[in-house]
Amino acid sequence: MTGKWFNIWYEYTQNIIDTMIKNMHSDLEAGYNPLGLSIRKQREVIDERQRELNLQMEEFKYMSDYKINKWCMLDLKIRGAIE
Repeated sequence: MTGKWFNIWYEYTQNIIDTMIKNMHSDLEAGYNPLGLSIRKQREVIDERQRELNLQMEEFKYMSDYKINKWCMLDLKIRGAIE
């Protein structure tokens, strides 16, 4: 069981990835070249964010719920998502 900060952190992180994907799809619908530099760069950034999320989730396996929540709260502060 994890706590509220983990839930907020996970939703925040996943929402950023989802928004990036939606923006890329909008660009494609607007006529951007699917093989062009802009879309390739967007795909790279999305893939990197997903890799970072997956790696962090793996690290959480070895942490207590308290440490996970503390880490998530601090990460949200560092990113400016909370004060």
